Amino acid sequence: MKLKSTYRGALAGVLLLSCVNLAACKSDADVSAAVQRQQTVYALGKSYDATADLAVAYERNPAADPAVVGKIKAAFQIAHDKIKPLQTAAEAGDPLIEAEIEAAQAAFQAAQKLIPAH
Repeated sequence: MKLKSTYRGALAGVLLLSCVNLAACKSDADVSAAVQRQQTVYALGKSYDATADLAVAYERNPAADPAVVGKIKAAFQIAHDKIKPLQTAAEAGDPLIEAEIEAAQAAFQAAQKLIPAH
């Protein structure tokens, strides 16, 4: 009887350690994904800033098409409005939602495509 009780105790201990290890692995994966999202937001912000400089340069070009400039400004405002809150959240260490990051990336790519390649 005592041997059976010892085995049950050992089995319970192994199961408990397995659960703890699985939780630690999940926690590490969650942290890694959060860091990846944070890095994506930082990179997106830097790309936005660099491309916005190109948009301003195009706008200042005397040969710039005013209709294109208007579309660029509107598209970059939309991208800015999606990226800025993500940057603020990333800097504060707040959780970042993948769908919001993807929406910001899509808005930025749409704005980027409007800049004439010269």
